[in-house]
Amino acid sequence: MAWPVEIEAQLRREAAELDLFDASAWLGRTPAFPLMAEGTPELIADLHRRVGINGVLLSHWNAAEDCSQEPNQQLLQAVAGRDNWYAALAMQPLFPADPGVPAVNGADWSRKARAVRVFPASWHYALVDWCVGSLCEMLIEKRLPLFVLHTETTFQDLYDLAQRYPELVIVVEGQAQKILYHTRMVLPLMKACPNLHLEMSNYCTQGLIAYTVNELGAERLIFASFAPARDPLVPLGLLLQADITTEAKRAIAGANIRRMISEVRP
Repeated sequence: MAWPVEIEAQLRREAAELDLFDASAWLGRTPAFPLMAEGTPELIADLHRRVGINGVLLSHWNAAEDCSQEPNQQLLQAVAGRDNWYAALAMQPLFPADPGVPAVNGADWSRKARAVRVFPASWHYALVDWCVGSLCEMLIEKRLPLFVLHTETTFQDLYDLAQRYPELVIVVEGQAQKILYHTRMVLPLMKACPNLHLEMSNYCTQGLIAYTVNELGAERLIFASFAPARDPLVPLGLLLQADITTEAKRAIAGANIRRMISEVRP
């Protein structure tokens, strides 16, 4: 994608003040976005460089459509040797045991694995306690944030899970369907569940970021690009134009997610 030089330069100047960290960029392809370019480490790095994003939590589309073992290994290979690049590994309920890395008991988590992602709808299970309870307990022990697309579960299951495990950090993503269609569910859900956070790549309506910050606090929103399916300019523009303080913008831009992943235990 080609951006006007003057716009790109201005965005990079403004982004530099926020110290952006992308909580959701993707390797591979998905039928959900048939026109997207294939996500590769080189493409993600180029998109980030042009906007001024300084770190990323990387996921893999194939984990939603295939066994998680190979996508997890590809993620760890992609982030190896890259400063401020980390992996969001895909995991399933712990019974029956998932052969995809890593093992649970005594697991030697890579220092590059800083979050776990689940795909309940794609893998035909629900985020109910009797199914994912042991997984949630492991995530709490290791202080690993749990990422889930809102289209992969129900808001009721998210509420029940967050209430049952108040120490579990949950990040709900607004892709692949615009989360703004569900604000009358999402905002009361966030108010009821302080451990639930929302990434804002698709939080695209005038004033919604400011409203959420004023009502719930800037610590509840997470910056993400959803590249390469989405243009990083969209969430960046939403954040830069939001009527909130610079301190709040910096929290959303990177401080919130950096705090989460810095607390992960080996």
